[in-house]
Amino acid sequence: MKYKFYHSIFSFILLFFIGKQAQSQTISITPYVSVTGASPIDLKNCGDDRMFVVDRAGYIRVINANGTLRATPFLDIHTKISSTGCEEGFLGMSFSPNYKTDRKFYVYYSTKPGAQLYTTAEEYKVSVADTNIADPSSEIQLFLQAQPFCNHKGGNMMFGPDGYLYINLGDGGSGGDPNGNGQNKTTLLGKILRVDISNSSALNPYTSPVSNPFYNDGTPLIKKEIWAYGVRNPWRCSFDRITGDMWVGDVGQDKVEEIDFQVANAVGGRNYGWNITEGDSCYNAATCNKSGITMPVYEYFHNGVSSSITGGYVYRSAQSKSLWGKYIFGDYVNRWIDAFTLNGMGTGGVATLLITPSENVISFGEDRYGDQYILFNNDNTVYKFEDGSSTRQPKAFIVSTTDEGGGIYLLHGLQGRNLTYQWLRNSVPIPGATSPDYTASASGTYTLQVTNSLGFSDISDPFVLGALPVTLHNFLAHRIDNKVQLQWLSGDKQNITGYTILRRSNDENNFSVIGFVSARSNGSNIETQYNFTDSFPVAGKKSFYRLKLQNRDGSFSFSDIRIISPGNGNIYFSFYPNPAKDHVVINVNNVQLPGQLSVYDNSGRLVKHLQLTQQTTTVSLKGFNGMYNIQFIGADGEKFSSEKLVVE
Repeated sequence: MKYKFYHSIFSFILLFFIGKQAQSQTISITPYVSVTGASPIDLKNCGDDRMFVVDRAGYIRVINANGTLRATPFLDIHTKISSTGCEEGFLGMSFSPNYKTDRKFYVYYSTKPGAQLYTTAEEYKVSVADTNIADPSSEIQLFLQAQPFCNHKGGNMMFGPDGYLYINLGDGGSGGDPNGNGQNKTTLLGKILRVDISNSSALNPYTSPVSNPFYNDGTPLIKKEIWAYGVRNPWRCSFDRITGDMWVGDVGQDKVEEIDFQVANAVGGRNYGWNITEGDSCYNAATCNKSGITMPVYEYFHNGVSSSITGGYVYRSAQSKSLWGKYIFGDYVNRWIDAFTLNGMGTGGVATLLITPSENVISFGEDRYGDQYILFNNDNTVYKFEDGSSTRQPKAFIVSTTDEGGGIYLLHGLQGRNLTYQWLRNSVPIPGATSPDYTASASGTYTLQVTNSLGFSDISDPFVLGALPVTLHNFLAHRIDNKVQLQWLSGDKQNITGYTILRRSNDENNFSVIGFVSARSNGSNIETQYNFTDSFPVAGKKSFYRLKLQNRDGSFSFSDIRIISPGNGNIYFSFYPNPAKDHVVINVNNVQLPGQLSVYDNSGRLVKHLQLTQQTTTVSLKGFNGMYNIQFIGADGEKFSSEKLVVE
């Protein structure tokens, strides 16, 4: 469910009853660097240890790796900026994911060359001679959008994991979207755009990807750049740097602030509702039709008090395990910062109050390590946002693995400042393996231990190199009366101990152990059938089941997940054969179609994507070789991740 929260003087009385929890985290907000004479409004990194501050007046300033500010602006376009008040000015920027080679970055600002107010997006390049200075002569204008009013400019720019540039525009302003721009797909206003800038030029500054939802729509004048529509004023949006999920903080009208969410690799074309809906409520009840609208993953009500959401980032810094994976956002008017925890289905969650600063939160930022920063309105200081607990635990995480060939894998650990690293194989420290990355060649289970300056440590989830402990087939879950029966076939070709049964419900974040089935190794290639009955399933809730396959040498792996809904049969996603050769057969059952199937290699790179419209689909694997992961997302957003697929 989506959780609603009414901000008022009674907030703290109601916290535990309406989806928002009281503060349980020690948060530190400390001055990092002062940008004298500026009004910082955006903060980005280019992939190295520097950060770049956008000054609303028309400048970009460089923060050096040591936290000092460079005197000379990176970019000065103040003469182009219209910043007479309201919500105008230099509003956002983003660096190309290939910035080190293509030198490109992008800016968004309001301008008023005559009587008409516009917003524009432009491309620039950094100077070849000096990486701390932009080349002003490299300007390429992407678009010039007329603005009917001075407010609701949007202004967020970000690159997605697909390499495309996403630009967010507000509905054009005033109140209530009087021109109906949010629902009008012939205008860029009230939209999230998605464009390809890989071959930009003055004559063709961008193209619209053919995978954009309205590229082949055929409707006259429809904008092919549109990725999503029905937003009012998306003030700060971001992609989760680990999962690729998209988060949108959309400022409401008079009643509701909302967070919109799109899972990674989902198709575009979502309508977030404005001005038919505000949050998940009808904005105008007399003309309200909610069909086809994607409701927010979280919302909170004004309750008679002005509010304005400032979207942020999912916390992915190695400095804090307790903040890891939580979406950090704030409210500009009410001066609070929250951490939102998404539920396992990606359909709702719980927001926790972190801190109530004395100033208006206008923007968040990330450095290359995922450490977060905060900007406040009318304050020229960049502040660092941290877990201030004296007992904080770091986060150990294997970000990606690269197949080097010949059974050799390069393991990439999450990096952070002032941390030490130790790689382990089969729980034993590897001598000399004390950097964030490690090249693994021997079979076994690899983990990364990370320790912070306070002496607290964390150990990552494992990476198993070599054959899986056991080959698992036909893992099914069935509801029988008031019980759930699990069945699976296994070829016990290796010396394993057994299968740990794990379960969680849809309002729980972690799996719990509910049983164990010992392996019955028969010393042959004949598969063995196993059964387990959950006699006390969670009543009235969707439940998730998976198996942990344990090898005697300490290595282990996990099955894919089976889902049981209250009162329904089994819901599952499976495939065969495994290992495969030139094709694999995908089976889905009791899942809303059409769905999106994505195949990733061991480095996390998307290598195949297609839409599934039938319960059984044969997928070609010609040209594939090695180990892959398969992900399936149903039409309702349910997400299934597979065990490893081996292609020979």
